[in-house]
Amino acid sequence: MNSISGYTTTVVAKTQARISRRDQVADAALRVLGESGSRGLTHRAVDAAAGVPEGTTSNYFRTRSSLLEAALALHVELDTPPEAALTGIADLELSDAEALELMMVTIVRLLESANRSMLKARYELVLESSRHPELHETFEPARERFVGLAEALLSARGCAQPRKHAKQLVVVMDGVLLDAVLGAATTLDRDEIRDLLARQLESC
Repeated sequence: MNSISGYTTTVVAKTQARISRRDQVADAALRVLGESGSRGLTHRAVDAAAGVPEGTTSNYFRTRSSLLEAALALHVELDTPPEAALTGIADLELSDAEALELMMVTIVRLLESANRSMLKARYELVLESSRHPELHETFEPARERFVGLAEALLSARGCAQPRKHAKQLVVVMDGVLLDAVLGAATTLDRDEIRDLLARQLESC
């Protein structure tokens, strides 16, 4: 539990510590992506979101591609679990109930309204990375870190094939989050999410 709490605290601390104008612009780009989508990501829109004079964004990021790269780099820095989280979880011995609770804490944190815009920005960046190799090179290692976190959790739970099931678990969690972002009629409630994750643990 301490590893997840530490991860969340780190995210908040990193966010609060960002004071440079360049980082301010990158943060605004993430918010624009989350609120207006990829098509809404313009230098002028980012200037407005950052509350900076018109032309500031283009001074730091001359092209839309460089602006996307900055937004993705910031997202990865804020959202990727630190190495300490992987090490801390790997050193634990977890029951099924404890492993399930850790997964639910992670899911619920991402689904909270305060994080919903960031979640939408993430999927906008996922789509952009599928079209731009330079973005994919940044995004793929971050996704691998999440697989590593799931693998550490499943290893701590005693899973015989943690790597195999970690990849499946990340795919399942991605699906849950995307479904929530879409707001579909089939969106799962928390009890249903818990049941789904419990079945994933049982199959391990």
